[in-house]
Amino acid sequence: MTTIAIYPSISTSNGPRLTRRGRFLARMAVIASLSILLLAGFSLATGSQASSQSSDSPYIKVTVKPGETLWSIAANISDGDRRELVDEIIEVNNLKSPEVNAGQKLFLPTRP
Repeated sequence: MTTIAIYPSISTSNGPRLTRRGRFLARMAVIASLSILLLAGFSLATGSQASSQSSDSPYIKVTVKPGETLWSIAANISDGDRRELVDEIIEVNNLKSPEVNAGQKLFLPTRP
């Protein structure tokens, strides 16, 4: 007695088959995806730590507006002796002279 398969593709097929190269590319795609997710997670974790540390800084970064001088900037920060504050701004920012230009970035003390 002989048996004849009516639907031979159903009984012998286990699904789509990949070649060696196809399996390699599929594995590399999974590894690359997991690596990207891992790096994104680390970036988020270190980014949140960096932003929390910068808020503890005794200085803030400002941009000089047109017409501003160190004296006028110090007047906006403190009501006390502005000479000491101007000297501290010069020292912190390693300025050669008290002259500043519009667009220049300066670090200013947060305490008056």
